Amino acid sequence: MSGFKRATAFLLFFAMLLLLSSCKASYQDAVIYYEIPEKPATLDPQVASTDAELSLVRNLFEGLLRKNQSGAIVCGVASAFEYDNLTYTFHIREDACWSDKEPLTATDFVFAFRRAVDPATKAPFALRLSNIVNAQKIMSGKARPEKLGVSAKDEKTLVIRLQKQDDTFEDTLTTSVAMPCREEFFEACEGQYGLESDCLIVNGSYRLGKWSKDPFDIRLYKNGEYTGTMAAQNSAVYVTKDEKKSTFDRLCDNNVDIAFADSSLTGKLENRGLKTESFENICWFLTLSSELSAEFRAAFASSVGTEVYGESLPDGCRAATSLYPSAILENAPVKGMTAYNLKNAQAHFAKGISARADKKFPANSKLIYYDNPSMKSVVTDIVGHWQNQLGAFVNIEASDKGDSLVKQLTNPTLAMAIFPYKASGGDLAEYLKGFGKSYQGKKPVDVQASILAGHKVIPIAFQNTVVAYSAALTELLIEPQNGYLDFSFIVKVE
Repeated sequence: MSGFKRATAFLLFFAMLLLLSSCKASYQDAVIYYEIPEKPATLDPQVASTDAELSLVRNLFEGLLRKNQSGAIVCGVASAFEYDNLTYTFHIREDACWSDKEPLTATDFVFAFRRAVDPATKAPFALRLSNIVNAQKIMSGKARPEKLGVSAKDEKTLVIRLQKQDDTFEDTLTTSVAMPCREEFFEACEGQYGLESDCLIVNGSYRLGKWSKDPFDIRLYKNGEYTGTMAAQNSAVYVTKDEKKSTFDRLCDNNVDIAFADSSLTGKLENRGLKTESFENICWFLTLSSELSAEFRAAFASSVGTEVYGESLPDGCRAATSLYPSAILENAPVKGMTAYNLKNAQAHFAKGISARADKKFPANSKLIYYDNPSMKSVVTDIVGHWQNQLGAFVNIEASDKGDSLVKQLTNPTLAMAIFPYKASGGDLAEYLKGFGKSYQGKKPVDVQASILAGHKVIPIAFQNTVVAYSAALTELLIEPQNGYLDFSFIVKVE
């Protein structure tokens, strides 16, 4: 080979190396832009409850077990574990540490689990740990948290004792409520743990680099102290919440890589080249309080259905066929559901009127509904039908207090309300907790019949939660519960 050819070949080889190197950097140095659905109030894993909070906690912390990019449960902080006779023994990685470089130990999990089941913590997902020995007694105030069946055999060995077989427990250990918490650091925060950036240490694939509340700005950076097998494949996640521009516009303008979107926009987003994942984990309910007589409640329950609002249901919604969206229960029972029957509705309404001294439907009756533009037409169809077919004049008023309206399921203080109730996980008992009673050991069909009896709670529609993301993103892990998004696997191709 001549000297010229050798030199040319070398230059081509060198150029190829540079190209390969730059391709590698194009995703390892990438920044993922995530439009958060609402601003987080806390990043405390045991207290986090909203989609925004759970998605951040999932990336900042790592539990004993974790989901890999295909969704399979694998070791996280634990390097290995054994299960024998209702007892789990977890061996924590020797090099596992916190973002402040302090070692992560078994006692960090002992403290976290005790916090979670302590009623004073008010952990929203404490029920997931109820099968641990003494957990139910602690949550009901009949035992101290120290009695929980979780102990540290030594600094790197954790033992968890269950009271009975639990096929979902390993999945629970991948969720927020089972993340570690270092007692010494927690106590030093004096009640501010998880509420400020300097009151949070983490052990996940990312660390919290910035948390500005006004103007809002959260930045997650690749955690250099993380020693597990799932290090972030990108350098950072910038978390935004634009109050001026819609999520749809920001997605379509490529200002955002990934975001939660209204289910009614799914088709439009896909037409713009974006990808979507949908999960039916929301049920919209109509609640009627005792302020209305049993006859009026029966009349209203018998006069709602697809015959009334079917054509107004937006994309990503369907008429409710039970109490349970499909993320909670496939092939849910229909027992207890009131079928649309206008003749029955009119008969019940007439009895309600005749029982009143003034022989009139209560004046200035009001229905409060959660302010969701895509569902407003459903609400107006319902009250319009009541007016036209029953003679019931009902005013409607929008509210942005979704959490407050959900409380109507257990304590109906408003005469009428329509609002969404979201399942944060796939656990049936956890979902039913929102209805205010313990239905432990009862069949879903019997629970449904009990809750719907008396027509104070009426399922209206099921709705999907939608995650939309850029076609430039690959290797996403998106689940229908528990935070949905693990950013560590994402590869961004420019």
